[in-house]
Amino acid sequence: MQQDRHKRLYHLHSASGIWLGYFMYFVAITGCFALFEHEMQSWEDPARRITYSGEPVNIDATFTAWLQDKLQKGPLAFSRLDLPNETQPYYYGFTSVQNEGEPAEFYEARWSAATGEELPVRGEGVIDWLYGIHRDLNWPEALGGRTVGRALAGLAGVILLMSIISGILIHTKIFKEMFTMRFYRSVRLKWQDSHKVIGVWGIPVFGMFALTGAFLGIITLLAPATAFLTLKGDQEALIAAVIGEEATRAGISAPMLTPSEVIDLPVSGSVQGQPAMLVYRHWGDVNAEVQVSYEADTELSIYETIPRNAVTGAELPLTGTLDTNNLPIAVVASYSALHYGTYGGIALKLFYFVMGLALSVMTGLGLMLWVERRLHGTEGHKSKAYYRRVSRVITGGVLGVPLATAFVLAFDRFYGGAEEARFAAMGWAYFAAIAASIAYSFFRRNDYRATRDLLGLTGIIFALLPVLDFASTGGGLTDLLSDGHRVAGFADLGLLTLGVLTLLTASRLPVKRPAERRGNRQEGTEAETTQVQPQAAE
Repeated sequence: MQQDRHKRLYHLHSASGIWLGYFMYFVAITGCFALFEHEMQSWEDPARRITYSGEPVNIDATFTAWLQDKLQKGPLAFSRLDLPNETQPYYYGFTSVQNEGEPAEFYEARWSAATGEELPVRGEGVIDWLYGIHRDLNWPEALGGRTVGRALAGLAGVILLMSIISGILIHTKIFKEMFTMRFYRSVRLKWQDSHKVIGVWGIPVFGMFALTGAFLGIITLLAPATAFLTLKGDQEALIAAVIGEEATRAGISAPMLTPSEVIDLPVSGSVQGQPAMLVYRHWGDVNAEVQVSYEADTELSIYETIPRNAVTGAELPLTGTLDTNNLPIAVVASYSALHYGTYGGIALKLFYFVMGLALSVMTGLGLMLWVERRLHGTEGHKSKAYYRRVSRVITGGVLGVPLATAFVLAFDRFYGGAEEARFAAMGWAYFAAIAASIAYSFFRRNDYRATRDLLGLTGIIFALLPVLDFASTGGGLTDLLSDGHRVAGFADLGLLTLGVLTLLTASRLPVKRPAERRGNRQEGTEAETTQVQPQAAE
């Protein structure tokens, strides 16, 4: 019975690795670049490259006039002002006009922190695409939109958790072998050892990625079920129960506290620093409220928020998701901060990036092992030609994701179409690059050579991105040596470093499958068969 259970766990681990493993790999590697959404926004849009002195101009009159203009179109349900910082050296305004019985209308604007001048608004582009493809797969609205997309992305966390648990259970000696790396043995043993070692050492971080990612995605499916079970299907009542009752509009006009007046109000408790964001609800109404959010850089939360009356400035009680003194709310609030590494600065994000790449490599090695054992081992029941086709799809698909990422970053520099079509153009370019990578793998008819070529091309594009940036903007790396916008300069430095390391890795890869000696083949076969083959009946 123990042997049968062991074998079933092995097949579960193997099946999740090949049929669902690529999806898990896709979500993992796209997450590496989603980490730097805010840092890369000014790299993408040269208009946002503003030297930040730490003392932004007063925006009260400009922001108030902008909202008053939108108020002529109808009641403002939600109005937001992001305050400048070194990464985002501009004010960002967003508001929604909500007339009764009509769909909401949304407006946004940006103003320079140095001059207060309104900046041109670019269409959603490459950074929005790369962040969205990880968070919700940029799922089409016609097929359910972000709710469905986030749920599907959350399944990658479930798959990863299942793979971690089943992997630990089937590899009974995995912790004893966590220092074992047989570099000079068979191809299969090298991949197998690398897969195990990366997996074991990364279990705490990979498990955290999996758990928080699954929660952030699957939570979107829990709201309807919870509402059905507890509130007779009333999702609005569920939302009110979770986030607290929202202030109702009285329909009586009243002057609002300006952003500067709100910021200057005394703060009680342990909240420190300058606010990062102000959110007004029902701007211009006597019942208006403003939520003042402070970045929680050293806590497991995205923001610490103080709600206030937007007319008098009086603090209001914390309710719903704002009440981080409530342990269950604090735990839930920590999931997003844990998943995206927002609580430890850029150093933590770089660590997350390395661990995300390690997770991607481990998953890719698992896919390669699955094919290797069928092409050059005893597993599998289909023809060698079938497994060769599968191998080429995996090779092109795995190498296609980083290649597509590098390609769309370059493509954004050359895009000259309509701004409202920029986001869609990034999508077409992204998936075209992946398709071209798979096609090249079939054309090459040599997975080792295709891997080396595609990885080398990816490295070249990443390394050339700083050159393209300088040619199109006149800045980038040169800003590190001057008083320019250093965030874009550090982004270019990071891309150049990534490109060079990728090229060095590609240069060390073989162009064909290494020949194996008889002894190595026997060792590889023995090492693998002892894991899953039941003992013969006595």
